[in-house]
Amino acid sequence: MRPRRSAALLLLILAAAGGCRHLAPPAPLPADWQSLIAEPRPFSALYRLSCCGYRGLVLGVRADGERLSLTVAVPPGGAAVAAWVGPDGGWVHRVKEGCRDPLPAGVLPISAKSSLPLDTRLAAMLLSGLLPADAREVRQAPGWVEASTSGLRWQARVEGPQPHLRRLVVTRAGEATPMLTADIRESTGRVPAGLRITAGPEEAELVIQAWRVGDPPVPPPWLSAPVCGGGT
Repeated sequence: MRPRRSAALLLLILAAAGGCRHLAPPAPLPADWQSLIAEPRPFSALYRLSCCGYRGLVLGVRADGERLSLTVAVPPGGAAVAAWVGPDGGWVHRVKEGCRDPLPAGVLPISAKSSLPLDTRLAAMLLSGLLPADAREVRQAPGWVEASTSGLRWQARVEGPQPHLRRLVVTRAGEATPMLTADIRESTGRVPAGLRITAGPEEAELVIQAWRVGDPPVPPPWLSAPVCGGGT
């Protein structure tokens, strides 16, 4: 995408997201915005999740940028979804049936019937509030940076004075329509504390309950369960 076209797309997305109030000149990038460029460290997090017609779900995540363990529970107890994901895909646990289904690469389930187009690295970086190594300032769109990684184009709005992501738009290479948009409403330092993720018809809202740097995720015991349908 050429610089002028990229900047025009950014400004259109920015305006459409919030109406006329976004037509005013945006604030410039914080001076130390590049502090957000880093690889994600292993972390564990707990969120309140609203999606798929449900509210008050509990989402647990452990990730390190390569592997990710995810559970979605319906209070007061009972797992609705459990997944183990790596760079090449993973598995979803069917708790009631006691078996597991294969999960394609680049997909994270958020309910029994809904998923988001997030691979493990993109999910870890978004939940950690980080940017890819080649992120660069978009001079024609003040306050925005862009990057290309793993066949995806990132366009991120960064605000300050303490740098943090405010909005992230991810588009597949060669496509004009974003595959995913994340609006970050609150931040604890750089870590998003409240965010809304939209991907086509799917929408999920996360509110952080706990987040800490920890040990890398470990494979769950249910990976030894049989494959659903008798597959291998």
